[in-house]
Amino acid sequence: MFKKLSVTAIFLSMLTGCSVYKAANQAPPADLAGIGIGTPRQEIMSRLGTPKLVDTAANGNKQDVFEFQSGFHGASKLRILPYIAADLFTATLAEVILFPMELTFMDSATCTAIATYDENLKVNAWNVSRKKDSTAQDC
Repeated sequence: MFKKLSVTAIFLSMLTGCSVYKAANQAPPADLAGIGIGTPRQEIMSRLGTPKLVDTAANGNKQDVFEFQSGFHGASKLRILPYIAADLFTATLAEVILFPMELTFMDSATCTAIATYDENLKVNAWNVSRKKDSTAQDC
């Protein structure tokens, strides 16, 4: 009996705070404002980082594929307050619901952006989409 209680207590203590940690360390929303037709390649790279793939489009122009995380607004991190209260009130049993919820519905979206450039390395085609395996919000 004592062993079962000890194992249960250890398991519950390992769950404590997982949803709080995940919510507190979520990526901010991606800064895509102003990116579109005519945007220089260097500006896109300064915001989204190095492209995951550099290719040539069907028309012979340079094309970059970016992959990035886009999370919720910083104020959404306030959800950790009810998470902490739920953990205290339920002796961490709330983590059984909260942590899977953080991993699915509240997780950052994995987004893909494809930029095709003209001869001056300015965007002439821009497409942003959420990856198919991502269950979180839109980009």
